[in-house]
Amino acid sequence: MRKACWCLFAVLLLMCTAFGAFAAEDAGRIFRTTNTLMPKWDPAVGSDYASGASIINLYDPLLFPTGDGGVKPWVAESWTISEDGLTWDFKIRDGIKFHSGNPLTADDVAYSMKRLLSIGEGYAYLFYAYVDSVEVLDERTVRFRCKTSYGPLLNSLVRFFIVDKKLLEANYAKEGDYGEFGDYGKAFLLERDAGSGPYNVDDVKTNISVGGSIFRDYWAGFGENVPEKFIFYASNEAVTVKTMMSRRELEASDHYQTTENIRAMLDSDPTLATAHNYTGGGVNLWMNNQKAPADDPKIREAIGYLVDYATLCSLILPDSKQKKSIIPSNSFGYEETFALSLDMEKAKAAIAASKYADSIARHPVELVWNSESADREKIALMIQAAASQIGLTVNIIELPWSTIVANSAKVDSSPMMSIISITPVTSDSAAQFVSQLRSKTAGTWENMNWVNDKTLDAMIDSAITIVDPEKRAEAYKAIQEYCAERFTFIPLTETPERIVYQASYVEMNPQIGLQGYSFYLRDIKVFPEKRGK
Repeated sequence: MRKACWCLFAVLLLMCTAFGAFAAEDAGRIFRTTNTLMPKWDPAVGSDYASGASIINLYDPLLFPTGDGGVKPWVAESWTISEDGLTWDFKIRDGIKFHSGNPLTADDVAYSMKRLLSIGEGYAYLFYAYVDSVEVLDERTVRFRCKTSYGPLLNSLVRFFIVDKKLLEANYAKEGDYGEFGDYGKAFLLERDAGSGPYNVDDVKTNISVGGSIFRDYWAGFGENVPEKFIFYASNEAVTVKTMMSRRELEASDHYQTTENIRAMLDSDPTLATAHNYTGGGVNLWMNNQKAPADDPKIREAIGYLVDYATLCSLILPDSKQKKSIIPSNSFGYEETFALSLDMEKAKAAIAASKYADSIARHPVELVWNSESADREKIALMIQAAASQIGLTVNIIELPWSTIVANSAKVDSSPMMSIISITPVTSDSAAQFVSQLRSKTAGTWENMNWVNDKTLDAMIDSAITIVDPEKRAEAYKAIQEYCAERFTFIPLTETPERIVYQASYVEMNPQIGLQGYSFYLRDIKVFPEKRGK
């Protein structure tokens, strides 16, 4: 433990000094913030929060999300769909340039989808089961053919980002997992970007930070006072964040800071404020449905009754509300299906009805929490204390996020239970059903539930084919009811992102309630002349 602490201290010291050139008085229109880990800004690889916040600033999506849960034209300026719902033609906007200077064409769009599906990481789960082929009709038109009709396609395309084909083809590593494509440019994108977005990467310090600057030829333009530079630091250690905020070496904190640290920062500096972004994100208790005793739905149900939801929403995660379905209340097709509360008698009754009724003392439950998010420990301790009152042993395990992600790859190494914060990546519930419950997506940090339920898989697959919104919503409600009956995982809270920022010289006004968009730099304003006031 001491060795780990010293390693962390060394990393944080380097983080604080790595950008000494950006002293507060010299920083100009820079935006600096923190996150839990080094982002993966290759849009065929990254999908966690840090990666999502980076990708949206470096790349353009085919369609752009709107604040009301819809989509609007972006790289694609228009589209048509065939009567059978299988063929989609997208007209590509003229005049978009990549950071390299190469023009963005339909060929880049087709290449980006093929690359995403071949690599199969990142947001590929939104497409690989549904998109059958991609065809370039002409320089400005691309056609997607789907294997089945796919109702959520338009909403999913806000997470399909276009990469520079010519640039990547010139930078393949010969050794790789993709045959003639080598590594498909994955190594290149550890140090560079291949996007057409409003910002480009120009300074990478491995495991410390990624920095970039404004792309002045950006086709969609900029408002006044947007940041000219950015730095995303790969750590959110509380003391460091508080110190850097007080020195005005950060313009904003990450949204993982504890309630205590947020209060401490606000109390110590009246020029700081808190921005709230209601994204539908929140906290869930992931359950490995294949690990005893969590393989029994009655045990999972019992654990759901060991949570003091009122305390959780008011004291541990203020401004939260109890989450009452497997999807948040602002998602398409939402239906309230969970009615959980702190209830020891119901917890005991559920255990008594389980196959472990006579042996629960011999089956301790492991509960993993992310060491970069200290509020999670409070949730774990709450559950542990309640469990001890009914004879259930809960062993709490603290792990760094990188280890949790690595362990999620296999059912045996995935934790029995884990406290996970997750924010929707699209407004359509299908993305959450697929990423968190579908058997084919198990083995990522988003799906450590390992439900492996063929009936549920079929329900999800069928719902997604429904183009009619009303009928699709009904199918989504049935999925929620099915999961609530089996307690596939325990929803805990819907929690707004609470971001402390330098209100004296920064304006944060998030427009989009989806993962990462609190840090969409085109919606942020910086007034460096006010920094010292």
